[in-house]
Amino acid sequence: MEESDEDFSSDDLDFDDNWLPNDDPNSDTDSEHEDLNAVDAEILEGDEEEMLEETEESPTLIDTSDNVRWMEFSSRQKTFTFTGKSGFLIDVPSTISCLEAFYLFVDEEVIQLIVLETNRYAEQQIHRVPITRASRKKKWVPTNATEIRKFLGLLLWMGLVKVGLLEDYWSKKNLYNFGIPAKTMSRNRFQLLLNFIHFTDNTSIAAGDRIGKLKPLLDMLQTKFQRVIIPGENMVIDETVIPWRGRLVFRQYIPNKAHPYGIKLFKLCSTEGFTWSTKIYSGKSSTGVREVGLAKNVCEELSSLLKGEGRTLFVDNFYTSYELARSMLDQKTHVVGTLRANKKFCPKEVMNAQLKRGEMVAREEENGIVVLKWKDTRDVRMLSTKHAPVMAAVSDQSIPDPNIPSTSRGRRINRRQGNREKPLAIIEYNKGKSGIDLSDQMASYATTLRRGLKWYRKVAIEFLLGMAVVNSFLVYKKATKSVMQIRKFREQVAEGLLDLLSPQPVASKKHYIEKRKDANGKTIRRACVLCYAQTKKSSDRKTARNSIKRTTTFCPECPNKPQLCVTCFPKYSHSKR
Repeated sequence: MEESDEDFSSDDLDFDDNWLPNDDPNSDTDSEHEDLNAVDAEILEGDEEEMLEETEESPTLIDTSDNVRWMEFSSRQKTFTFTGKSGFLIDVPSTISCLEAFYLFVDEEVIQLIVLETNRYAEQQIHRVPITRASRKKKWVPTNATEIRKFLGLLLWMGLVKVGLLEDYWSKKNLYNFGIPAKTMSRNRFQLLLNFIHFTDNTSIAAGDRIGKLKPLLDMLQTKFQRVIIPGENMVIDETVIPWRGRLVFRQYIPNKAHPYGIKLFKLCSTEGFTWSTKIYSGKSSTGVREVGLAKNVCEELSSLLKGEGRTLFVDNFYTSYELARSMLDQKTHVVGTLRANKKFCPKEVMNAQLKRGEMVAREEENGIVVLKWKDTRDVRMLSTKHAPVMAAVSDQSIPDPNIPSTSRGRRINRRQGNREKPLAIIEYNKGKSGIDLSDQMASYATTLRRGLKWYRKVAIEFLLGMAVVNSFLVYKKATKSVMQIRKFREQVAEGLLDLLSPQPVASKKHYIEKRKDANGKTIRRACVLCYAQTKKSSDRKTARNSIKRTTTFCPECPNKPQLCVTCFPKYSHSKR
């Protein structure tokens, strides 16, 4: 496949150590997912030593860590009544189809943006440097909305039907022989579109704007996401990684992700997994100064339109801090999240407490912010502005039986059911945090991501055919109240984009032969396809083309209207073509 040179800025050529692995496990640069169901062994921290010996608590009831007064819990927490909107903001009919749900986000405005910028970029590239005689760029013709929809449909279909090489989708070998790509567009045309697809005018990108190639598209999609649905009382912020191994100044390394190297994307989701707002992390500034308070700033920015209405924000230990909790409380928003051991302004007698399994220690400050530590198989530190440090029963929880040996995976087989207790904040955290994991999980099914040379194209396709598809799937399920798998939804969207209809019985046609003429009525003489096929078996292509006879007749009823001589017409398998 022919690829054009990249249009990276000079910043992209500089070495940036921000994405390199961090040796400090407590550093704030790399996020760690924490699912606090320790019984299911899903906490991602390393194994610790066996149960620690119990130590006596300090008789001091007030801890002035970093000038914050931490005291015994005395119910100072604030209560906010949820006053915001929730669910659909527009009228979505219960009879909406899968394709119509997708068009709520990737609508005509988005398609026209892609058409305009793709045609503009193609013209810029064609006139930028001389084109060789054999280059397929010489065959470029401007694209249109219909073709872009089919292009996106093919990309979505390729996520469902995977092969090794892109060219194999158009292969005529018996092992492949797919009909859909060839009927939709030629291989060369698809590769031209893939090469030239663009989302902004390169000449309008401001100096130093590292995501300028994507900004119009991302802003447009985010506006459409926020126009359809608004999260309810609970919301969650976390990051995901779009795989990318190429050279890029803001490429990140996050070791606990499925794809550790890539482009980091912060996003705010509802508890159902609907992505409401996003932000691409573009690295340190061009001056090399690292942003201070990045995690807090991300939370403030993504939730800016949702604060002040009594919502609860669930975050992991990369974002949770005393400063974030204070700021959100001032804006009538609760914060619940896990804590790292080295966070500032937290009570040291809680953070450093040595506990036995099942024990909990907690402190509260004057604004009702509670910091607790609970010991299960590992230490778990939590901050909550909403939940009291009380234990709550978890019913029907599978409990490991110590009398039964471990399986090959290292977990004990659960043989008995029963009730056990966990801190209330941890139970609610596990429920609230699941939304963003569900969003990432659904986006990973039948992903359309393929290796390429252009990072912005990969990110754009993830937004168009990953995030937008998952959001439209959730809209479809919520509106129709139907049960459907995300793969089936993708199939129906791809079928609609490609304009593929269910096969209908077609009445048999009578094939006949007639002369081919041009618009002026002049007879057109071409090579007989059957004569050429027979001659080519015993000679090379050039000899076959020069030796076969030309004819003026063809079959108008066959789909490809083949040129056939009178002798070959009865031998041609019309019904199989």
